[in-house]
Amino acid sequence: MHPFEALAEPVRRRIIDVLASGEHTAGELAAVVGGEYRISRTAVSKHLRLLRDAGFIDVRGDFQWRWYRLTSEGLDVLEMIVADLRHKWNLRLGWDEELGMENDPLAHFDRPVQRKGPGRPIRRGHRGTQTSAPIASEPDKGW
Repeated sequence: MHPFEALAEPVRRRIIDVLASGEHTAGELAAVVGGEYRISRTAVSKHLRLLRDAGFIDVRGDFQWRWYRLTSEGLDVLEMIVADLRHKWNLRLGWDEELGMENDPLAHFDRPVQRKGPGRPIRRGHRGTQTSAPIASEPDKGW
């Protein structure tokens, strides 16, 4: 799962926010986040599983409790993605006001066939057209 996809849900962002303060049990997280967003413990558990699968949090068992904590690996992946976006932004490949379309790598991309729009001929299919007059149903003959 993409890190931004994992953090797209406000409940998961709130769980990350709570876990930034330290380790918490699943019950504590369910009480805080479930109370704020009015969701069940099961829903909080599913969000915790998604965050764990995405690499943002880690869990350890201690008798009957599950302790969740934030991992640095998930945050490192986020920082790497943001740094890559920042690098692309600083290069500013694409549209340039002075050069116009000369610097845009997608400006010369030409679609082979237009899907819709002006200049495309109207094509009507032959499916569904009747070639003979419709026959009325006759219950006696089984039609």
